[in-house]
Amino acid sequence: MEKVRWGKALLNGFVAWIIGVVIYMIPSFVYAAWLVFQLVPTMTDSTAISTEISQRIAAMYTGNWLLIGALVLIAALIILWRARAVATGTGQSRWINGLVVGAVAAVLSLVFVLCGGFDLSTVVTIVVYLGAGVVGGLLARS
Repeated sequence: MEKVRWGKALLNGFVAWIIGVVIYMIPSFVYAAWLVFQLVPTMTDSTAISTEISQRIAAMYTGNWLLIGALVLIAALIILWRARAVATGTGQSRWINGLVVGAVAAVLSLVFVLCGGFDLSTVVTIVVYLGAGVVGGLLARS
């Protein structure tokens, strides 16, 4: 346990999760910009435009397995990358370092579950994040 890099692992898990969420939000920014150009000529009330855009974006993300799967895959790849970087040179503790990176991302994703509900995709996400962290740690040079 003496070679567990707690600070680096926690920070890298947080950064990996944040990058994954930002990438997950890119389609909504692009779609919102496109909608602005579509709706502004036809509507005059900015509140109505804002409401329409938010409803369409919410509908786009609701139950869209492609976007959810893309988030999990992208975040898992980032976790794998950061876990490998943190675990390099830690010997037998490298898998623990990777697990901590994945666990941070998994715990942060649970925060959103409290707002939306716990289901099978949540369990899959947590397992994938933890697995990506462990695999990233094991792939690191000891």
